[in-house]
Amino acid sequence: MEKSKILIVDDNPKNIQVLANSLSCDIYEIEYTTKGPDAIDWIKKDNFTLILLDVMMPEMDGFTVCKKIKEMPDKNEIPIIFITARNDIESISRAFEIGGIDYITKPFNKKELCARVKTHVVLRKAQLKLNEVNKWLEEEVAERTLQLKKANQELELLDDAKTEFLNLLSHEIRTPLNGIKGFLGLLKEKIQSEKLLVYLRYLQESSDRLEKFSQMALIITSLKSKHRKLIPSKISLNDLIDGIINELLKVNSDKLVNISRDYKNKDLSIEGDSELLQLSISQIIENSIIHATEKIEISININETYDDIELLIKDNGNGFSDQALSSLFEPFSMGQQHHDKKVGLGLYMVKLIADSHNANIEVGNNKDKGAYVKLTLNKEFKYIPLN
Repeated sequence: MEKSKILIVDDNPKNIQVLANSLSCDIYEIEYTTKGPDAIDWIKKDNFTLILLDVMMPEMDGFTVCKKIKEMPDKNEIPIIFITARNDIESISRAFEIGGIDYITKPFNKKELCARVKTHVVLRKAQLKLNEVNKWLEEEVAERTLQLKKANQELELLDDAKTEFLNLLSHEIRTPLNGIKGFLGLLKEKIQSEKLLVYLRYLQESSDRLEKFSQMALIITSLKSKHRKLIPSKISLNDLIDGIINELLKVNSDKLVNISRDYKNKDLSIEGDSELLQLSISQIIENSIIHATEKIEISININETYDDIELLIKDNGNGFSDQALSSLFEPFSMGQQHHDKKVGLGLYMVKLIADSHNANIEVGNNKDKGAYVKLTLNKEFKYIPLN
């Protein structure tokens, strides 16, 4: 085991001899000097575990030596035990003020001397070990931070590439889809056969679904990668919902759909990204239409509090299964369905939009029949970047 190196600084050789003899053992290596300036030079060059320093010395007193040691950046933590007269209270107080860690009085008590030296040697070694550990931890943290920074940069590049790819993919999907939908519209006008018209409706639904899927995928990616910058504006919630309902009734004109509205206030306004809020509310109502059976009954209620607006949408469908309720907001999970096997991104997108607006969404089954979705929206815009 490496010995602890102790430096004794005292102008009295007899004191040095007594101290050295008292500390003579296999665990200490004793060095000594009778002059303060020599001690300073020695301490600069060597590594000492502990310093025993006399207060009263002719050329440079112990206080001056201590101050100079405390000014050395790489040596100022070496513990210094002052050697002083038993009744010199003033010197003891000053010793602590300038950085001394302990003191021993003359004449020396061997047991007291050994106990105090041992205590401070153990503490110093523990401190040095702790410094090593802290240095190692700092190096590890710096290395991990650099690795994480590099990984984060790579992820940002991947996000950029993914968003760019989806933009391109969305464009490439929409371009031929627009052509297909245009021709489908022309064919509807020309074809008289009811059977062929049914086929055309299936084609129309498939093309609409593919178009919507590409749009949702693009919005989800832009929100998750933080490329989508929300554009807040003041929105009339009543007008927004009325517009959504009119459009959905037009698209689902072949179905028996009844949508009742209960607006407590005729002019409810909120702040938010109009396009995203329209998409999310439209998706919720559309889910109710898609998953309902026979005559579709949907009720929309809006309640207002001081800070929030609560939008409650209920339907008379078959509701969610227990399995669906456990994973409602996961992409492509069974939570995207009521009773059939359709899965997708709908509720996942709605949840992301709600989160980005610091809004709350609650989904469940009605007591009697059907399901409900409750959106609690802030009247004032509170954008929350997604993680």
